[in-house]
Amino acid sequence: MLSNVIDNDRMIIPSDPPKELERPILHVGMTGFSPQQRADLEKILARPNGGWPLWRVGPFWEADAWWINGSKISLLPSGDLRVLAGQPTEQALNLRLEEVNRPVAFSTPLAVSDFEPVCTFDPSADPGTHKMLQQFDTWLQPLLFKIALGGRIIDGGTGLRGSIYHVRHKARLLAVLDFRHGKAAILPSALPNDLKEAQWDKRPDGAHDLPESFARCTPAQLVWSYARHTARDLLPARYRSEVLYYRHVPRVPMGWLRDSMLRVLSALATEAGTFKSLSQRTGTPDVLLASDLACLYYAGAITTTPFKAAGAGARELQKPAPGPHVEDVDSLQGSSTLPPLDSEQTAPAMLNQRPRPAFGD
Repeated sequence: MLSNVIDNDRMIIPSDPPKELERPILHVGMTGFSPQQRADLEKILARPNGGWPLWRVGPFWEADAWWINGSKISLLPSGDLRVLAGQPTEQALNLRLEEVNRPVAFSTPLAVSDFEPVCTFDPSADPGTHKMLQQFDTWLQPLLFKIALGGRIIDGGTGLRGSIYHVRHKARLLAVLDFRHGKAAILPSALPNDLKEAQWDKRPDGAHDLPESFARCTPAQLVWSYARHTARDLLPARYRSEVLYYRHVPRVPMGWLRDSMLRVLSALATEAGTFKSLSQRTGTPDVLLASDLACLYYAGAITTTPFKAAGAGARELQKPAPGPHVEDVDSLQGSSTLPPLDSEQTAPAMLNQRPRPAFGD
């Protein structure tokens, strides 16, 4: 929990010295590289690069940034970029670059001379690769700020519930967090380090307007961003021992869910289960399952309380609602260590696979 000094219920001032920011874990996806090339790049990635986030290799479609083998590319008449497979487990794919929503770097040499990517790197040289990662860090500053802010929200716990805060660094407004209505807005140029000495100004209920020039989001999305990129085990202990239930669709865009999360939600929507049974039913390793469940927990999608499960209200209409669990963080009422994520319950809905970019033949 944050150690704070509260002055007349107006200002929350982080403790002195300021709490250091946790280094988030970002993932890079690779395509077009041979197994040996991938192994060499993973070794480079594991070495210190001077940046703040920690970079690791992840599944291509779920990664925060991409590395593409420039020697495997060709331009199609449509303007799309075709990337040939680099190993048997890959497929050739077609990319429409204007629709790519993450940083992309191409290894040199390039197979086509009339293609000028924004970012290239020499895969055989550590300095060039590390410089490219630092460029990624710069491009991803908005995401890194949201991750850091989401961590502060988790640490703030119930002290933030139902309130509105202006987060400031000196005289500069960084974010507006409206936990009463489940809304937030972020200054696009805000940097993670600004949060080290930021002041949290508690505002009156009427001060919930969001600046037009700020990027809109929700507290749920901020918390999810942190949970998705932290090495901390955020899953409450009872989620490893008690029966888990599907509650409702996560309060984040469906495109944010990785495939393993979709499998977990599908399994729970079919039948409740324990951590162990979910691991067996979905084939998900325990470490990944704990991470997935933590994200889904903070997004309000799962519960250990039967009465809160999807459809349980109709089935148990005549039964009294159970008292709040001591650690019932997934509740919008009763005991909680997390501020309410939005102002309304989300009705259960079908979970559809998110659309994928077009693969080649």
